[in-house]
Amino acid sequence: MDRSLCAFLIGFALSFSLSAVTDVWHWFLLAGLALVCFMLSSCQQLRTRLIGCVLCGILWGTGNAYFVQRMVIDDQWTQTTIDAVVNVTAVSHYQPGYWRIIGSIRQLQNEPLQPQLKARLQWYQPHADAPQRLPRQGETWRFSVRLRHPQGTRNEGSMSYHRYLLGQGISVLGSIRSGQLLEGQVSWRQRLVSGVDAALTNVVQRGPLLALLVGERYQMSPDAWTTVQQTGLAHLIAISGLHLSLVAGFALLFLWHSIAVVIRSRRRRDLSNLWHYAPWVALLVAFAYAWLAGFAIATLRAVLMLTVVLLHKQLGWRASPPRLLLRAATVVVLVEPMAPLTTGFWLSVSAVAAIVFMNWRWRRYRGRWAKLREWWRFEWLMTLLFWPLMALWFAGVPVAAALINLVVVPLVSFWVLPLGLFGVLAVALGQLAVAEQIFLLAQWPFNQLWPLLNWLAEHPWQWLDASALPHWPWLVAAVVIVIVPLAWRWRGIALLTLLFGQLVVAALPEPRQLLVNVLDVEQGTALVLQRQGHALLIDTGASWDGSVAMADRVIVPFLQAKRLRPELAFITHTDRDHEGGYSRLQQRYSRLRWYGGSSGTPCIAGQSGVWREVSWRVLHPRDESGVGNRHNNSSCVLLLQFDSVRFLITGDIEKSAERQLLATLAPLTADILLVPHHGSKTSSEGYFIRHVKPSLALASRGRNNPYGQVHPDVAARYAEHRITLLDTARGGQITLWTDGTRWHARQPLAQQFGSWFDVDPHAETASSVRRN
Repeated sequence: MDRSLCAFLIGFALSFSLSAVTDVWHWFLLAGLALVCFMLSSCQQLRTRLIGCVLCGILWGTGNAYFVQRMVIDDQWTQTTIDAVVNVTAVSHYQPGYWRIIGSIRQLQNEPLQPQLKARLQWYQPHADAPQRLPRQGETWRFSVRLRHPQGTRNEGSMSYHRYLLGQGISVLGSIRSGQLLEGQVSWRQRLVSGVDAALTNVVQRGPLLALLVGERYQMSPDAWTTVQQTGLAHLIAISGLHLSLVAGFALLFLWHSIAVVIRSRRRRDLSNLWHYAPWVALLVAFAYAWLAGFAIATLRAVLMLTVVLLHKQLGWRASPPRLLLRAATVVVLVEPMAPLTTGFWLSVSAVAAIVFMNWRWRRYRGRWAKLREWWRFEWLMTLLFWPLMALWFAGVPVAAALINLVVVPLVSFWVLPLGLFGVLAVALGQLAVAEQIFLLAQWPFNQLWPLLNWLAEHPWQWLDASALPHWPWLVAAVVIVIVPLAWRWRGIALLTLLFGQLVVAALPEPRQLLVNVLDVEQGTALVLQRQGHALLIDTGASWDGSVAMADRVIVPFLQAKRLRPELAFITHTDRDHEGGYSRLQQRYSRLRWYGGSSGTPCIAGQSGVWREVSWRVLHPRDESGVGNRHNNSSCVLLLQFDSVRFLITGDIEKSAERQLLATLAPLTADILLVPHHGSKTSSEGYFIRHVKPSLALASRGRNNPYGQVHPDVAARYAEHRITLLDTARGGQITLWTDGTRWHARQPLAQQFGSWFDVDPHAETASSVRRN
């Protein structure tokens, strides 16, 4: 059976490597081939069964992909503000000026929607018109919304948001303008969560306890998240396999002793066979805890794996730990076909695989302190094995994570979690005052340790930035060398050889080149010029009250992934979609030199300089009224030149500024033009395009933006002049490479270079262009 499961998972993995979703006829053809393989295996005794299992895996992956790709709203519902009736399933985030609601759309414009689509809706300033009540799980609301397709930003180094949405089953995004309660009763879980939240009002560690006990993270502050991430404790905040196993273990232990107390005779206990039912009751308790956490995907995955293990134990099926892991992973992908698109799936499977490997690789300790020694070995092994993944996904690694977990995990497991669950039980019984006292006692370890954890998180030696480490493939090789069963002298030789190779590769001279990256920051602009391990920034994307700025979501992760140190930065003007991330970047990179906007250093015509062989010159504004770049037509216009290749960065100038620019500086030509004002109809006049003569135009804007950018007339003008237009909204980040003579541009995360889950069905634009 396990060979068949292996073949099935191989086929399932292959389905994720396809560049497009198979249509119905191809799917039926594959199904027919699979059936033929099974018939030949059964009737003709041919060894085709494994081929049939591989085809079944492909069928399962492509079939689910087919339905997922079709769970979308029509384009007609994304063009304007409409009425939507939504069954609220969760309020995942709320602050005074910002709520995030998840629910199923039942109706659009009074028309029933079948099937119902899962939506994530943002409600900014909900109290703008009048005091508004927070929607709750189980209620039905009528919202005035503007919907959009679930396509997030696409940039190297930052989170693949569109993959995350697919993994979560979210088919629609949108923003709420107003809302009205229609009907429905608040669910029992929502009432319980609200009661726990109320009982935690005066508890200092409210955020971590709420996340740990009921899976709600909206009370976790950004500083608290930074602390748990940079100390290696983020896994404790998410209800996962560790917590479910502990809850099931506590329940089983309680039942074990309860049965022994109630039925004192061993013979009667054996006859009653209550021991056989105790694990199933413990599993029900684990399911109840998963329900309390809202059956989040990570929680559901953990409880499924726990069920597989219990089934094998109770039914007497003998299987080695690797086989158990194989069967559990198969059950997970059968229940959650999109699980491989989530980071949590790989982290949980990797954690279990690491435990299996440790039990195979090392013998159990014996004698005094054996358990403590095994726990220490487990912690440093897990830390070591996850270093490459953390460097790749989180741009850093916690150095002292093993030691921190050695202390904190037992305290959370045997103090905070049990007491906290007793507090939840008190809330369920209506004893809020008792629950508050229990929560105050449960938080005691956190209160004692949190100042130390904050101190550790603030020190750079504890959180090593990925830029200070070798690239993750080198880290993977080093980890493999350390854990393989070889004599230490051979491992030492291998590590020295690896270190020498890494030093040689690092010492090789870089080719003479410049990379210009137009990042996908939705409706806004952010450029990163990359050369010799350093960066020049132009604009910083947008920011919104109560939400993470694009600088934190996109720009900083990109700089970390590329290991770049920014040295020089320009702000074309003070609109929030250009200057929104200025304060965050200024705070993070204190030595960064700024020009324009609110930086205090003007960006006006006549300024010039050279940054790492790239000459820059400010062309506009030319008069003192433009100092501060506070208006579209006073945007800082930059001309960048690397040898013979010229880039014109125009900010948000409009037609009058375009004419003024040409009247003063004509002839003004450039090879690459950043489209003025994101493609607004008030810019990109034919006269301007004809004189600049770009070979390539780049548009930075958000999909479904309310301004109609890029305007069809503007796109037509560029097409009329045979100028290729690349658009961040139609393929994500744009990267332009040049050696000073030749250049080529491409969109590395566009659908032509990815798999089916990266396909944007609404993208219709070129994704690469070249000049030799």
